[in-house]
Amino acid sequence: MSGSEYASFSPNGENLVFVGMSDIKEKKKSGLDMSYATMSVNVVKLKTGKIQTIVSTPNTLLDAGYVYSNPSFSPDGKLIAFQHSGSDVSGGFSIVDQKGKTIFRFPQKASDTTPYWRPQFTPDGKEILCFSPATSEKDKDQIFLIDIKKGTKKLITEGSNPTFACKGKAVIYEKWVNKWSPEGDASSDLWFLELRDGAEPKVIVENASRPIGFNYCPLK
Repeated sequence: MSGSEYASFSPNGENLVFVGMSDIKEKKKSGLDMSYATMSVNVVKLKTGKIQTIVSTPNTLLDAGYVYSNPSFSPDGKLIAFQHSGSDVSGGFSIVDQKGKTIFRFPQKASDTTPYWRPQFTPDGKEILCFSPATSEKDKDQIFLIDIKKGTKKLITEGSNPTFACKGKAVIYEKWVNKWSPEGDASSDLWFLELRDGAEPKVIVENASRPIGFNYCPLK
């Protein structure tokens, strides 16, 4: 591998899933220098260092963005969810088994280019937590739970980059103020929301973004 990013541990801590880059090549196209590479989702066994490629796409134009990002394991470690990248206005996610067979993809219609990013399995493995970033000033960042069996989505709240807290009973996420402001006064805070009907979100950290994991849990 020439490079690796977006590493995430398996539930038992024995493996890592990551996005790899290899076979980097420089080509001229229309008089411009273009960089191409094979992009892949891989699993490495930490004890042996052995790498298994799950899915890969050769000859990816790097200037157009990565093909894969943000991979994560299911709670039983048998499945992997990953985001399809490419631009800031498209790219859903897929769930595959350890052989690279697609188990689920969202959005399910190929014609639907709505972005659903940073997929994470719920603790019971039945749903995917993700967010859909706003692609225009009239839109809002939105956080969803996607039912894997039914292929349906449930709006959780306005925000982005969610991560689970309280053993999956809540989420912590970022929420922007004046995101599209030309004055340069955009800012974001971290919010906490319990995943139950009627729960009210609250700010927990000001001037912060992109939460990864928290021990914070006010629930009893």
